[in-house]
Amino acid sequence: MSLIRYTVFHPFRVFAIVLIGALTGLGAFYTYKIQSTFEMVAIELFDPAEARDAIGTIPDFSDLVDEPGVVDPEPPTESGVRDPREVFPTAFGEPIEDAVFDSYLLLGTDASGFLADAIILALQPATGGSPIMVSLPRDLYVWNLCKNRFSRLNEGLGGCPDKASGAELMAIMVEDYTGIPVDHLARVNFGGFARIVDTMGGIRVCVDRPTRDLLSHLEPLEPGCHTVDGEVALAWVRSRHPEELFDDEWRSVGGSDFGRQTRQQDVLFQLAAKAARFSSPNALVDRLSAVASSVRLDSEWTFGQAISVGWRYRGITKDEVRRFTIEVDDYRSPEGAAVLVPERTFTDQLAEVYELE
Repeated sequence: MSLIRYTVFHPFRVFAIVLIGALTGLGAFYTYKIQSTFEMVAIELFDPAEARDAIGTIPDFSDLVDEPGVVDPEPPTESGVRDPREVFPTAFGEPIEDAVFDSYLLLGTDASGFLADAIILALQPATGGSPIMVSLPRDLYVWNLCKNRFSRLNEGLGGCPDKASGAELMAIMVEDYTGIPVDHLARVNFGGFARIVDTMGGIRVCVDRPTRDLLSHLEPLEPGCHTVDGEVALAWVRSRHPEELFDDEWRSVGGSDFGRQTRQQDVLFQLAAKAARFSSPNALVDRLSAVASSVRLDSEWTFGQAISVGWRYRGITKDEVRRFTIEVDDYRSPEGAAVLVPERTFTDQLAEVYELE
């Protein structure tokens, strides 16, 4: 029987065959496109335990150098060096077993890629229940194992030459401060963040008065709520010196890292809500491509695994996450830098939202 005659006498059967073939071909095409995005993801070496060994632990602190202006004139140890845990005990957390949490360190980096502008630690208790999210101030004054002294937390992204990558040193410094080993790390730079926001269709920003920030390049926003693109969203989450308009005069409204942390977390929740909504396979591919081309993952975390974790939390809201703010005191380092010293240990603050056994 010829193809024409078969089509005439069996139109519905032919339609079904064509439809199945088209869907199969389309499915294969999008599967190929999605798999291709996986190959776009940049990875970086990540083995914090091995890096820590390479840098070297100093259990007796015998070769540390006293930090001028911090230690006592007469150090209490025979070696003449003071244990950094005695200098700033709140800068160190009590060790917590790796099995207690799945931990994810999320970094937003500046244009250089060597300083972390946003540092967010997400914890998923192994026993289940609500995840925990906390922003770590970039100026937090914590122990830097590579430099054998205290430094700003965000300096860790510079790494330790020939011993630890930036990702590894950041993980080590966060672990020393929190007591929690970092399982996985992802970072995105400014351009990548803006690209992701644009692909997701923008985010919503609400202000009560005309608001701007000249230093972060945030152009004046009129009162009310606005859907903004990636460029404006970036300026919004980076804003540290916001000004509001009062009687035709721009006045500083006391910006701080804590305001930025709140904005950064709010934007993450908005993006999480948008991640679960896509109008077509093309939209899904576009979103995956934007993320894949914008992030760097640690070498122990595949893009597929990262997407699986992200999908798990799609649509999650603020009320479903346990959050807290790091309590700090202003401090001037021996070099004269304005830094933030933790008022309490991370372990103490964590205990307020999660009961450790």
